[in-house]
Amino acid sequence: MELLEFFYEKSIIKQHFLPRRVQLAPSSRILLTGPKYCGKYALVQQFLHTYAEPKKTLLVDFEDARADKEEIARTIDAFIQEKEISTLVYYGYTPEIPLPECRQLIVVAHHDVELEGFRRYRLRNLDFEEFMLFEKRSEPKVAINHFLRLGNYPETVRIEEYKKDRRIQELYRLSFGANFTIFKELAYYQGHNVSVHFLFERIKERHKISKDRFYALLSSWERSGYIHFIPKYGAKRAAKKLFFHNFTAKSDLWVQKEFPKIFENMVYLELVDEDVWYLEPLGLYLPEHRKAVLAIPFGTEARIQARIEQLLAKNRIDIDTIEVITVANSFRYEVGTIVCEVLPFYEWALAK
Repeated sequence: MELLEFFYEKSIIKQHFLPRRVQLAPSSRILLTGPKYCGKYALVQQFLHTYAEPKKTLLVDFEDARADKEEIARTIDAFIQEKEISTLVYYGYTPEIPLPECRQLIVVAHHDVELEGFRRYRLRNLDFEEFMLFEKRSEPKVAINHFLRLGNYPETVRIEEYKKDRRIQELYRLSFGANFTIFKELAYYQGHNVSVHFLFERIKERHKISKDRFYALLSSWERSGYIHFIPKYGAKRAAKKLFFHNFTAKSDLWVQKEFPKIFENMVYLELVDEDVWYLEPLGLYLPEHRKAVLAIPFGTEARIQARIEQLLAKNRIDIDTIEVITVANSFRYEVGTIVCEVLPFYEWALAK
């Protein structure tokens, strides 16, 4: 049981972790999922520091090159009994790994998995409020510029500027492995209205991949939160808008930059847990709240009002409120009974 002894000795690390919006609550069965490098390990460590007994805690990291799955499966039950382990964490879990019995079992996976009887949590990359907490030193007006430049991976907050591009590309490569080039091709269409068939036809021109494998890959990435396909309101069969878990995906992987689409992706991620649809010619729609959210980073007051009029003329929707998210503009007016509020992103995101 030397391997499990190795993990046992380093199960709880001595480090200060910043709080996240998602917090794990004590439970006998916990499942935590989310994209790689979004902060799941730190969140689990924070939970262990708060609730676990150090001498009765074991964290097995299946991503550690020293982790032998067969040996762990063969010896885990005896180790739990010998050490009187009450809290067991399986980090980097995949479905072929058998789960042992333990008083408290925490399973952490980078891809979407289904486990019966587990309280489920999903962690994502930083939202703007969390970014502010991680960055510590900036005022909101300054922080938004850093956020747009760095993206929302937790570790990029403190990375030196000259290392940022290389490191974030490394994170993509580590996350997607042999499928990195496919992910890169997808990132080119960030913020565009696309169908999976359209993407397959474009990507197969440059990469050898079967239709079945491509469709399965995108489905897996969507379930795991790496990509988001947003349907058009009132037209479920129409092309969907493509967003990413990190809103700087295209600018990280291509020299072409489409700032309005990056900005809209950033706005969407602040709404990601809502029921969100897109509208033509622009805008996101939250039917449960009877609200439209428009990402218009720049523009005069007259231009913004014209875009709102265009939206209302083209869509028949139940709506009480329109929020226009900008980089710096701020004003408020009404169109009939509809309240239109124009806000800078930092003010809108922090007020949610």
